Amino acid sequence: MGQFQYPTPPLAIYPEDVIAHHRSYIARRRKLRPSEEYRDLTPDEWNEFITHFELRKVALGVCTRDYGTPCVHEHACVRCPALRPDPDQRDRLEEITANLQARIEEAQARGCRGEVAGLEATLAAAQGKLKTMRELLQRHGPTHLGMPNFGPSAGRRM
Repeated sequence: MGQFQYPTPPLAIYPEDVIAHHRSYIARRRKLRPSEEYRDLTPDEWNEFITHFELRKVALGVCTRDYGTPCVHEHACVRCPALRPDPDQRDRLEEITANLQARIEEAQARGCRGEVAGLEATLAAAQGKLKTMRELLQRHGPTHLGMPNFGPSAGRRM
């Protein structure tokens, strides 16, 4: 069996080298693709692109679905895994959760088992979103830096 040989000897890699190699790779790849793919966008295409991202802001946070993809969950954001919840909307989601629990009790009392199953799925998703919000708040909570003491540098004792 032949031994693998590097085309060039291995070198220490510095950021400039990485950037230069990446740019040359991109240039080589672009030569292989049709040139019409690298044209400037029309104003309509640009507006469509911008509009997509403007529509990603929803009541409970931000939709993280890819550009150009439709909402497969028919805008049932609480149940959608693409929703990244905004911790500032926690109170609103807690209200939704309480409402779902009340609706489940009502559906159970009326014997609507199909309705109960759907509401329970939504409730589980809402509780998962609440858990995500709590985790985000713990991870990205406020940082208290304390009060600086300028006494010694100002020549005073505190």
